[in-house]
Amino acid sequence: MKYRTNLFFILVVILLTNSIIVFPQIESSSLIFNRGKLWQTIQFGKVGPQFSNWTQRGIGLDWPGFDASLISDNIGGQASHLVSGGLIVGAKWTQDSILSVEEWSIYAGSVAEGAGAKYRVKTHRRVYPNGANHWLQSNPNAGEEVIETIWEYNTDYTDEFQIKRMLPIRVRRTSHQWSGSKADENYIIHEYIIKNISPEIKSIVPPMRFVADTLFDFYAVINYGIHSNSRSWSVLFPSLSPGARNTQFFYNSARRLLYGRAADYPETPGLNEDFGYSPAFGPTINGRPTGEYLAPAFAGIKLLYSSPDKNGILSNVVRYGWSAASNSIDLSGPLTNIGSLEAQYDFVKDIRLAANFVSSSTDTVFMTRSRMWSLMQLGPYNILPGDSIRIVIAEIVDGVDYKQAIDPQNNPVNIINRDTRNSFFASADRAQQTFDNGFNHTDPPAAPDFVVDYNRESQAVANIIKWNNDKELIPDPDNGNPDLVGYILYRSDFLPIGPWIAIDTITKGDMNYLEGNNYTYVDSLVTIGQRYYYALTSFDTQGLETSIFANRLQIPFTATLPPKDNLEDILVVPNPFVIGEGFSQPGEQDKIQFVNLPNPCTIRIYTVRGDLVKTIDVKEGDGAIVSWDQVTDFGQFVESGIYIFHAEFNGGTKIGKFAIVR
Repeated sequence: MKYRTNLFFILVVILLTNSIIVFPQIESSSLIFNRGKLWQTIQFGKVGPQFSNWTQRGIGLDWPGFDASLISDNIGGQASHLVSGGLIVGAKWTQDSILSVEEWSIYAGSVAEGAGAKYRVKTHRRVYPNGANHWLQSNPNAGEEVIETIWEYNTDYTDEFQIKRMLPIRVRRTSHQWSGSKADENYIIHEYIIKNISPEIKSIVPPMRFVADTLFDFYAVINYGIHSNSRSWSVLFPSLSPGARNTQFFYNSARRLLYGRAADYPETPGLNEDFGYSPAFGPTINGRPTGEYLAPAFAGIKLLYSSPDKNGILSNVVRYGWSAASNSIDLSGPLTNIGSLEAQYDFVKDIRLAANFVSSSTDTVFMTRSRMWSLMQLGPYNILPGDSIRIVIAEIVDGVDYKQAIDPQNNPVNIINRDTRNSFFASADRAQQTFDNGFNHTDPPAAPDFVVDYNRESQAVANIIKWNNDKELIPDPDNGNPDLVGYILYRSDFLPIGPWIAIDTITKGDMNYLEGNNYTYVDSLVTIGQRYYYALTSFDTQGLETSIFANRLQIPFTATLPPKDNLEDILVVPNPFVIGEGFSQPGEQDKIQFVNLPNPCTIRIYTVRGDLVKTIDVKEGDGAIVSWDQVTDFGQFVESGIYIFHAEFNGGTKIGKFAIVR
């Protein structure tokens, strides 16, 4: 009996050990940074979503990051600035013989799981799962979110001709995002360690299998499909192919920084689309939109560091430029019409051989007229067996505060250009500083979670915001001392990206708001039925503040009243409803509200012929107001006409009428 028990225990330990070692190493083929202001997709061998002719297939340098599916109105989708990116690498196995060229920036098809992969993924995981390093509480010398990806030469791989032209390397890419600090949420850093593992491989494979030793003249090309903003392009040019063509690119040699922004599209004379300007967007005031810059940011890539090349030059950008893609079909980016191995290697050796190469920002043939791939060429390196090289890249998107973007009357293009450029350069410099300091820098204190509720204690309209003081006890990761000084409460009545208005500052321990361990703030300057987004930040003795975007509501809260205890006072507002006269908030223009409701209750909406079009179940705790977007239970908008509502509560009923004019 004892023997069986011990055997069972051993089997359990083995199973647990195997599950710990194997399964968490590859979480998914795509992992996403979606906290803070800059969002990104991290795939096996590349960054950005799946590439499909510049169609936006997911998150790709979304700034400001938000889930567009949560907004029922069409605002152009997410604000993505990237379709795909990463490295293209190649090397020789002798001074005169090309070994391989690998594309890890558009499709990265050679990097995958399983025996059939040319380069097998060994690790693709979050280093600090479940927010373990938020506010840098686990490791101040890393991002708050870190994704580690490792892929390497697959000893099981065989190709059709048994040539096995493979780079004997292991690539370790570590991606860092700082999402909790307002000063650091606009860049992401990718560190690539590329190691020659030919001795390891030769110890495993049969002796007759060819494995290269030294990698001669190894080149790396940083290749990114950056464009100005997918949201802007889809709004302004919905009939044209996806992928913004109106991106004006620049290069800053002192910063090793390649970047672009939305410019005026020369194919539309008489219109100025600088920074994605649209007169039809922005908040509606007195029945008219204010106008909005839909792409108020610069986006770019910066070389933070690269190992000394074989000429001994550190962080050397040999060449930079752009490859203009077809505006109809782009399947291969800068490698278009470059088919042979020799031609591909010639490209990584000299990017001027890229398809439709553009060397200058002043180009008038392709610049601001075409979809463009941004290129930086590094190398050559000779990588000896067991040696490695290091390449560190920053992705950066930054621009003006959203308050400026929706106020074009007071912020003409020259002001937007100046302020956007200044913010972008500040984030680029901050990324360099972060890297130079070993990924460590001064950070703000942690921000607490918060909840929003309606005023349950009186009939006065107010939103109640509550949070705990537990974050005040968290020490600064650098000096070990708690340094939280206070909180700033923000509100937006437009979108989850703003404009954010600071409605109050609450100092730590203020007894006007603190009772026990909990703070309570009463926001009484709200309008009944209006939806509001909230964010809560913390700041320290140096004035460093946390990110609004890392601690905000993504689903707005409707200002309401405590529920009634009867059906007598139910009203429909507006009544009649006239299209275009609803709330100015995106997604709210079609909303009809039922007010003075009890909880719980059921509302059924019928046509005058008695056809049921919608059933609304009001739950306990929903408050006295619910909205209806005029969409039926079958997913269709209702037509103009007279409608009947039938409300039920606690055995009682109420019947009423309302009109819709669409």
